[in-house]
Amino acid sequence: MKPMIENLHIKNFRAFRNISIEGLGRVNLITGMNNTGKSSLIEAIRILSSDSPISMISNILDLREVIAKGRDPQSDSSDFQDEFLLSSLFMGFPEFSDKVQPIEIESTGNEHNLKLSIKPEWFTEEPTQDGVGTLVAARSSSFAKDYGVIPGVEISTLNGIRYLSLQRIQRSLYRPILRPVMLDDVPFPCIYVSPYGGEKTSTLGPLWDKIALSDLEKDIVSALQIVDKRIKAVSMIGGEGRQSQRKAIVRVDGLISPVPLRSFGDGLNRLFGIVLSLVNARGGMLLIDEFENGMHYSVQEDVWRAIFKLSTQLDVQVIATSHSWDAIKAFQKVANEDPEEGVLIKLSRKGDEIIPTIFNENELLIATQNQIEVR
Repeated sequence: MKPMIENLHIKNFRAFRNISIEGLGRVNLITGMNNTGKSSLIEAIRILSSDSPISMISNILDLREVIAKGRDPQSDSSDFQDEFLLSSLFMGFPEFSDKVQPIEIESTGNEHNLKLSIKPEWFTEEPTQDGVGTLVAARSSSFAKDYGVIPGVEISTLNGIRYLSLQRIQRSLYRPILRPVMLDDVPFPCIYVSPYGGEKTSTLGPLWDKIALSDLEKDIVSALQIVDKRIKAVSMIGGEGRQSQRKAIVRVDGLISPVPLRSFGDGLNRLFGIVLSLVNARGGMLLIDEFENGMHYSVQEDVWRAIFKLSTQLDVQVIATSHSWDAIKAFQKVANEDPEEGVLIKLSRKGDEIIPTIFNENELLIATQNQIEVR
């Protein structure tokens, strides 16, 4: 089956002025030096594949600590023009202006073609028949502050256009319980694994509940045995009371009672988060930022082997990032065992441009055998 995203095109997003990546495979590894856009590429896919791009953007900005938590969400809308809280998403960190070049992210592949653009715009608020104000595009921004023109963004997808004020976007950070702005149905599941060590097992409860008591539990246990062969079973407990948090526990040979997975260190918890996310991404995508974090080099080959196997079995496209030579060598060896599935993309900076170089299995084999730098 063709991958969910076969070709990806990004313009004016973070460090990407204009980049096209063609020929993505089932399992993909993105490499490159620092500040070449590896994590930004993952972010672009997360935003593109979300049914609520603004909620996803808010999540990304919060993760990068772009917006100060002390900011008053009730501030006057003109203040938001001055700081332009979405500036870090655009090429060059521009000040707010309707002349800023829009972000454009587009993909083709499988039966799902996706397209998203985000453009700064000025709006006015006009009343509707039911008395609720609605945003409409302003005819001119020449006298923005004098005439109450509102700064915001125009977000367009293949299914329509939505106008949002910067103030409303800011409020979404402070009031996550508010109904998110939905633009599209989810075309396919897209699950993200962050680079910050092992995921908190308390956050993985909903993913576990979706596969509990299914045959997929065996796949998770098999993956955990890559690191510790004594593990025989895994489960999640807790969460029934208001203050109770979920935690993962494992049954281990030689121990009478189950023990918390956390007691086994970051590597095993990292692996649990990756594999649990993978089996939940059936028919969709899994994004892994900094694959190697927490994992000893000696187990990475077997971890890649498990990822290749499950991604084919469950029809999941995997896109991971890494700058580790050990991770690249392990990826190459496993990719060579499974022709036409693995692709490595190296991102390189040339001036203000980010240039992708695509390596298929055979090219990657030659590169690793000859110690050609692909990080």
